[in-house]
Amino acid sequence: MSRVFLCIVVLLLLLSPACNQQFDPREEFQRKLVVFSILSTDRNMQFARVEQDYMPADYNPSASTEDKAVSDAIVILRDGNTTYRFADTMFARTDTSRYTTAIRSYVLRGFIPGFGKTYQISASSLSLGTASATVTVPTNCLLDLSAGAMGVLDNPASYIADASIPCYAVLSSLAKGYIGRLYVDYDVLVGSEWQEGRAEIPLRYLNSQLKVLQDAVFPQLTSRPTQNQVTAFFKNDLYRAVLSYTANDRFKGKRIIFKRAVFHVTQVDGNLFSYYNLAHAYLDARSMRLDEPMYSNISGGYGLVGAYTLDSLVHSLPENFSYNSR
Repeated sequence: MSRVFLCIVVLLLLLSPACNQQFDPREEFQRKLVVFSILSTDRNMQFARVEQDYMPADYNPSASTEDKAVSDAIVILRDGNTTYRFADTMFARTDTSRYTTAIRSYVLRGFIPGFGKTYQISASSLSLGTASATVTVPTNCLLDLSAGAMGVLDNPASYIADASIPCYAVLSSLAKGYIGRLYVDYDVLVGSEWQEGRAEIPLRYLNSQLKVLQDAVFPQLTSRPTQNQVTAFFKNDLYRAVLSYTANDRFKGKRIIFKRAVFHVTQVDGNLFSYYNLAHAYLDARSMRLDEPMYSNISGGYGLVGAYTLDSLVHSLPENFSYNSR
């Protein structure tokens, strides 16, 4: 009898009105600042976006069409000795399919972050309080090309297709990740005007049998190795394929002069590396990820303050380069 009675009680509880209450797995909503700012050594203007979080209806963030930018924020950058204030600035929005208002951004003009320096960025609002984060910019890296690499770059037709173009870099110990890219810069005559252009050399073909340039694989953000020294190996056949496509297909019939090869290294700090890998770059190609993990280093809010550096090694191509227009 006791078991029957217990089952009846449990059944009544399950069928009671209290069990029909809607369950919401989200935690209690608290309004906070959302700050995004990426310091970079390749420009003399730094930007910060300051917004407020919101609770989307029906679990669909894209359903909201109201821009959440904070208009009363005071954004400050400190380097220990000096304080800089970002200016409230409006930019035209090219895509108005979701938001129709201009983009509000806070801009620090005439400022280039120093290699290896640590900065604190804070945003304050009368209604939402203060949010802040600290970031350390990686030191610059050392780049080098071997004599063999320069030979292939100068005269690719004289080397076999499988010849390597090794590019060397000694990375900063402050960098968490890096990307090493190889570009070729050119001038092309379009009508009566010379225009500058740049083409990137891929790392490898996606399919080594088909060798389709449009499906080639390019360098991706990679974790810095412990020894700090890395070598990026580019292949002569891909170098020649890019040169041929640029001169004979993309700008067919136009005068073109290839000017230089550029080995280009981007280093990112730990904050930007973690955010990129968690939010955008799932590295497991065999799994289907249904979750969307987040990363934030903001104290008192959400978002990201990170940094990256750019270093380049330029190798000038000869005036009689074989792919130049005659």
